Amino acid sequence: MATPANFSRIAISNILLATDFSPESQNAMQCALSLAKRYQSKLFLAHATPTTWAELTDAMRHAAEVRMAEFESIEGLKNLPHKTIVELGDPWQVLSHLVRDENIDFVVMGTHGAGGINKLFVGSTAEQVIRHATCPVFTVGPHVRTLVSDRFASILYATDFSEGSMRALDYALSFAEEDRSEMTMLHVIESTPVSESELVEWKRQDRDKLKQMIPPDLDLAYKPEIEVEVGAAAQEIVRLADSRNTDLVVMGCHSGGAVSTHLPWTTLHHVLQHTHCPVLTVRGALH
Repeated sequence: MATPANFSRIAISNILLATDFSPESQNAMQCALSLAKRYQSKLFLAHATPTTWAELTDAMRHAAEVRMAEFESIEGLKNLPHKTIVELGDPWQVLSHLVRDENIDFVVMGTHGAGGINKLFVGSTAEQVIRHATCPVFTVGPHVRTLVSDRFASILYATDFSEGSMRALDYALSFAEEDRSEMTMLHVIESTPVSESELVEWKRQDRDKLKQMIPPDLDLAYKPEIEVEVGAAAQEIVRLADSRNTDLVVMGCHSGGAVSTHLPWTTLHHVLQHTHCPVLTVRGALH
């Protein structure tokens, strides 16, 4: 049987916004601004351009600096402590060094529609960020509606009971407590039971696990709703997020950078591409 979670309220001192200056990055910027204001965080705006053409580096850097200056003029940023970074080189290397050197608590990034999540940067940088970043990653997908509120009124927490999921729970609960949110806790059974009675028992056990994960002293505005569904995790997460008009999906990743077997990269990719709200992913602890 699961035991009540050891709940730790989150603190967000430093936020890194990874941008490619696209419209999706503009939406991600609004999310980063909202979080920075709420948690009194310092905001780092970073752009990295991969190139192997030495003769173009100065021109490319100048162009990126001009774009960053335009990006920096967004309303709402002026009164926030912030720093801009423009680098030429492997984007993941640039970002990973910034996460380490600046003690980043949160990475925020946007994703494109047509080319999928890997279009955020050349190659698979976005996937690398989610798989390997040592801090939570807040991803704003191509279908995310423009934020109109500075709070998450409805949160969907999807779990496979892994270590990453348990770490993600602190973030889901912290946001739900602070924002007085409605919260849904979801587990998707993807295995096929041998009988109807076995399925009933699986659902009962999983519902009990979810209930036991809620700390008794948590000051929530609403009692979390417990959902155990059967099917493909990706489709069930998106379906429930849409039906509940969810403002934030929270899920975990396994330590070591590999995405959970319950939430493999293909599943997470589907969720990021199809949800109408941001997705927060949290890794398990490093071993």
